[in-house]
Amino acid sequence: MDQEGSSNMNDKMVDSSQEAEVRKGPWTMEEDLILVNYIAHHGEGVWNNLARSAGLNRTGKSCRLRWLNYLRPDLRRGNITPQEQLLIMELHARWGNR
Repeated sequence: MDQEGSSNMNDKMVDSSQEAEVRKGPWTMEEDLILVNYIAHHGEGVWNNLARSAGLNRTGKSCRLRWLNYLRPDLRRGNITPQEQLLIMELHARWGNR
């Protein structure tokens, strides 16, 4: 039983050393292009596998958040429309700060 426990510890140590290679911090334009091109060609999927397959040294979670919050082509940026503002005001009057 001790041998099994120590092998699990060794596995965790290997995982920790692999995690040290994961890039953190701001994304580069090159990384953005790699991610966009990969998703355009292969589609969205299991993000951990996508990060590895695309050749990015990022976590799957980091790739998913970058795509959803910054790179998606259908992502709207800018001011809300007057109709959206009216809807927000009506819903706030009805439901308050829930």
